[in-house]
Amino acid sequence: MSAQVDQFYDKLQDRLDKVEGRLESVKANVQTLHQQAEDELQAKLNEVRDKVQAEKDRVEQTRASLRVRAQQKVAETKEAINQWKANREVRKLNARADRAESYAADAIDFALASIDEAEEAILEAVVARIDADAVQ
Repeated sequence: MSAQVDQFYDKLQDRLDKVEGRLESVKANVQTLHQQAEDELQAKLNEVRDKVQAEKDRVEQTRASLRVRAQQKVAETKEAINQWKANREVRKLNARADRAESYAADAIDFALASIDEAEEAILEAVVARIDADAVQ
């Protein structure tokens, strides 16, 4: 494989490791939720809400970027790509590869943000259940 492919693979692996780490963190937090006091849960929920809010702008930019790239992928038909290969249009092929790598990185970043939102939803559900149980 080329050095660029190896470099892309290493970056992708790092991002996937981050996703795996976040999922493990959320899993550990969910497993300890039933042991925490309501105040601690509320504090954790506020912390996660703040984190999600802080990332909202970046996430919206990532979503917009993903939509644009999806449209570009549709525009780049297999026929056009085969023509670029046949005509040895290296600049176009490299630009396409760069866009594809960037798309993959943005998709992983979006997944990370989605994990944060899922953690927020889990904490909200637990707090809501505690509130409902307290009234009964």
